[in-house]
This record gives sequence, C-alpha cells and structure tokens, in this order.
Amino acid sequence: MIPRKTSARLAAALTAGALAAGGLAAPASAAARGGFTPVPLPFFWPNNSLHDVDAASADSVWIAGDQGELVIPGPIPGTGQSIPGNPVVRRWKDARWVEYDLQNLTSRATITDVDAAGPEDVWITGPKYGSGDTAPVPYVARFTGARFEQVALPSGARAANLQARAGGVWVATDGAVYRRTGDTWTQITTVPDMQQYASYIRADDDIWFLGTVSRTDQTLAAHHWDGNSWQSVPVHEPVPGTGFTDMVALSPTDAWATGISYRTSPASPVLMHWDGTAWTGVTPPPGLNALTRIVAGGGGTLWAVGHSLDEPAKPGLLHYAGGAWERVPTTAVPNRSNIYATALAVVPGTGALWTLGSVNVGGPVVLTDGP
Repeated sequence: MIPRKTSARLAAALTAGALAAGGLAAPASAAARGGFTPVPLPFFWPNNSLHDVDAASADSVWIAGDQGELVIPGPIPGTGQSIPGNPVVRRWKDARWVEYDLQNLTSRATITDVDAAGPEDVWITGPKYGSGDTAPVPYVARFTGARFEQVALPSGARAANLQARAGGVWVATDGAVYRRTGDTWTQITTVPDMQQYASYIRADDDIWFLGTVSRTDQTLAAHHWDGNSWQSVPVHEPVPGTGFTDMVALSPTDAWATGISYRTSPASPVLMHWDGTAWTGVTPPPGLNALTRIVAGGGGTLWAVGHSLDEPAKPGLLHYAGGAWERVPTTAVPNRSNIYATALAVVPGTGALWTLGSVNVGGPVVLTDGP
C-alpha cells in the first residue's frame, strides 16, 4: 500500500514515466508527504467522534465513529447518565462523502473499526447498545455495494476484533480467533489468557496478541500463534509503564508495535520491534509524546502517527524505510492549536495519507495530503 522511497534519480524517472504511461499519478516520496489539508466533513449531530479511517483506493476512503451522544448530568459530578449516540460510516467518493444504510443498526451504536479489503469489500465493527443497563453486543457488517449487511458472529461471541484485508478476513472474539471461509467462520485457535491491548493477524499461522499478564499484573506480555501453538515471547519494556496502542506484522520475524507511557513527564512515545527473538524498544525520532497508530505497505515501509509535543497543532508523523525511522514535517490544522491523531491510512496506488483525530476546539478533523 505504501510507496517505496526511491533514492536513485534514474529509477525515480523510470517509475514516473511508467506510471504516466499507464495514466496514473506517480506516488510522492516520504519527503513530499505530510502536507495535510482538512477534508470538509458532512453534517454530524453534536457530540460526535471519529475512531477509524481506512482506504482501498482514492474513491474508497472510509471513516467511522458516532454522533449525538447525550450526557445527562447527575445531582453530583460523576453520577450522570450517558446515552450512546448513533453510528457513523461515510465513504469519500467522487470528492464527496456518501452514506449507506447499516442493516439492523439505525441507532445507539458506535463503529470503532473500518477495514477496506478492497474498493467494494469493506467491513465494519463496533458495539451495539440495548436499552437501559444491558451490556452492548458486538456488531459486524460487510459492504455489498449498496448498503452494509450484518454478518452473524460465531455463537456466544461477546467481543469482535475484526481484521479484514485482501488476504483474508478474521475476527477475534473473547474466546477464539476465526477466519471467514465463504459464508461461515472457521475457528483457528483459542485466545491466549492475558489482558489484550493490541493484536494483529497476518495469516492463519502468524497471529499476535500484545498486552499485559493480567488486569492486576501490568508486566508486558506478547503471545504468538505459529499455526500449531501459542508461544509466550520475551518483551523488553523500553519505558516504564508502557501501554500498547497498535501493531503490524510484516513477517513471522518482523513486526512493530506503538504505544505510550504515562509514567514519564511528559508522556513518552513507545516504538517496539520484534526480530524473531524478542520485542525490544527502538528510540523514535524526538518531538512526540505519543504514538497511536502504525500502518505498513510494500517494500517494508511503515508509517506511524501520534501526538506532536513540540508542534501540537501538527500531526506527529514518522516514516520507516531503509532500516531507519525519520520524522516527517506536517502541516498545522488551520485555526487549531492542538490535534491528537488516532488513525492513519495509506491510499494504494497514490500513496496519499489520511489521518483523523480530535482537536482542542470543535469536533474531530479529517486530514489528507493527497489530491
């Protein structure tokens, strides 16, 4: 998904010529990325949030979240009631936002994850709330080209961590990991006993869960499924109080994770690498105090986003290529003094970046450095 960073002038010229001949725009280099501009958002009810963004093409960029949450104050602070808002899913197509029906999900729900496995093969998931104090239930749906149709989960599932890519669709419930085979879910393995914070399923024989030993034991833990059994692997905590926020696996011996430590002042960004032997810390470029999302593309390139401590009005953006991480300059959000970026996507073919997050004034913002 992410274009390779080409240093040879001749190679770059040949690549650009080939793309131009095919009627495509040449992907920009990492140095040209980060010139973010706001994408105007459609009307949302007050108290709205956006949680995720993904892209399968320039005409298939998706955002997800919720709108219209209602908070009823109680007689004393902390005793009020929160009424869930309504789900939000929008597609950027033909330079405008398009809305589609969500089967069996008209209200009282949040879409926390959107995965674009292909331009017309898009999956969403999030909690669906009942009335009163009933516990939410997981909701999963697939885009059919005209609307999202609900997909039944494995029997008894009380959670759904969905991962959908061109190579497959998986879901991790509170008890097991399943792969979508035709119109059914096929169990691959059970879920390891741990407190989960980040996970990644690259293939049926390459599954990761990162987190802590338990809710009470905050020792970092990493479990890997190799197709036959779960292995608990060493984790060398780079910063005290590390918490995982996201991860990506490129191969069974090459994976990366992001995180945050709040035990330092200010908070510290965490970047960790799995080399086939252990998870160890990698010092990120300076200037950030959080890393929230990491995405990968072809050629071993990576992008990570987080919060910029030295320039808080600009998304904190890092790029990895050629064995090194670099800080990528970004553009400030107009008329805002702070943005906390929490999602990131790369548009296949163009290399354009999309990110979103919350700002200090107003609702969420969506930014892109593409056309």
